Amino acid sequence: MPKHPLTASDWQRIRANLFPAAIPAVEPWQAFPWHSSSGRGFDTHKPHSSQALAIDVFGTLQGSPSRDAILNALAERMGLPPSRDWQISLEWLDPDNLLGERRQSQIDAIARSAENLIFFECKFTEQSAGACTQPDPRRDMRQCNGNYALQTNPINGETARCALTAKGIRYWEHIPEIFSFSADQEYSPCPFAGSWYQWMRNLVQCSAIAHHYHLRPAFVIAYADGPFAVAKEIRSPAWQGFLSTLQPRHLPLATLSYQELIALAKQNSAPQETPTWQALGEWVDEKIIRSAS
Repeated sequence: MPKHPLTASDWQRIRANLFPAAIPAVEPWQAFPWHSSSGRGFDTHKPHSSQALAIDVFGTLQGSPSRDAILNALAERMGLPPSRDWQISLEWLDPDNLLGERRQSQIDAIARSAENLIFFECKFTEQSAGACTQPDPRRDMRQCNGNYALQTNPINGETARCALTAKGIRYWEHIPEIFSFSADQEYSPCPFAGSWYQWMRNLVQCSAIAHHYHLRPAFVIAYADGPFAVAKEIRSPAWQGFLSTLQPRHLPLATLSYQELIALAKQNSAPQETPTWQALGEWVDEKIIRSAS
């Protein structure tokens, strides 16, 4: 969140960058967890803001009278059963912190029903998914050598295969359920030392939360289709390599562009909502064109 509370003037700048039908999803705006640039100040007013684009789409979906029909159409694609009580939450944090994270993962959007749980990780102009900071050579002292192998953290003196495991963070308790990696085997380099880290963290949390509440899980990467890094990544051979490490049928994963998601919503909403989804599609297209140029 920004280091200083937003003022009414700040809110007006953000509001101007949000699709009108999505604005109720962030009220009261004083309490909403706005993204910031390294804690220095909010950046959701910028045309290329990933948070603003996620709010545009999922905030509109949250307020849609056709929310159940739209999400059931998506659930069917993911192999999940239909529901009648879908709810959307933005910038969601696990209240129980089941993974024991020091700094909790904030999920861009979740859709939850009595039967299902869908996590959405939303990307726009980001250069990549987030990488693990433990082996980052730019830090004052690396806490991991980049391998998943028995080692001693030079900062805290703890010995483990993963510096995060030694800190009580439970990723590797769940990784073997989702990926074809064993917690008892060593890997050089660690498969999650780089750009796979954020995808792993999201998948692990989705699985852990769903298991805790006896829900059917699925994970969706929502991205802006255009000349952007993440859009290119999910079409790359490296992405196919990532997908090949997933355990079959444990947790469905889909990549869905915002353009496809809006088209899905338009197809499955009541006729009176068509103008809203049409306007949202034009709004999103304009943001993508501006950011691409």
